[in-house]
Amino acid sequence: MKMPVRILMTAIACVFLIWFIAPIGFGVKNVGNALGVFICVVVIFRFGFAGVYEKLKLAMTSHAVTTVLLRIAQIGASVFVIYAVIVSGFMVYAMNVKPSGNDTAIVLGAQVKPWGASTLLMQRINAAEEYLTNYPDTKAVATGGQGSDEPMSEGQCIYDNLMAAGIESDRIFIEDKAKNTEENIRFSFDIIKQSGLKNDVVIVTDSYHQLRARIIAHKTDNSVKISAVNTHNNYIGLAAYPTYFVREWIAIPVVLFK
Repeated sequence: MKMPVRILMTAIACVFLIWFIAPIGFGVKNVGNALGVFICVVVIFRFGFAGVYEKLKLAMTSHAVTTVLLRIAQIGASVFVIYAVIVSGFMVYAMNVKPSGNDTAIVLGAQVKPWGASTLLMQRINAAEEYLTNYPDTKAVATGGQGSDEPMSEGQCIYDNLMAAGIESDRIFIEDKAKNTEENIRFSFDIIKQSGLKNDVVIVTDSYHQLRARIIAHKTDNSVKISAVNTHNNYIGLAAYPTYFVREWIAIPVVLFK
């Protein structure tokens, strides 16, 4: 393999390695960090230490058992790359499905800190405020229960912040029992039906989260039209974006086959 390609691949992997490690400093620790770091280290070893890699490969192919193991690893890596590309494509599609206008908004919850909405939750609240302001006839469901480390329910926090931003109280419905995304959406659908709200739904969440939320929504009620309103990430959100994006590669099949 030509030197410029090796240098480029190694440099890209080094940048992403830092990008996956950096969010740990902000308290972001999940499977996305671990998987991202692992992939970057493998790429750096493959392209940055090509000589060592080739010697190791040659040594492994000199024995039948290690040759089989190497072939299995190569096939597994190829399958994973294909899977990651396909899932990423669907994620990009889901985050770009625009609402037709005046669709009922489901604002997905996130952690509430002792001092108020977390950065993640505030970004969702701001995106919801923008959507509700642009479509004044729209209603919204503020969703999310109260965790053991939260001073109030996520749904109540969303409601309070939207009210403070000037959104009328009769446009916001609170769902405050959900413990995860699946319950966020299922309980919100119950409120939409019980309150006679518009059946077309726009999900307000982070862009990388849209595909998983969309899958859950369709599994809950496949007759509902689903669209997306994405958050605008600040510097902390951008720093953690690859970590959360890669985490979805693991979470999506779990939701699909649950």
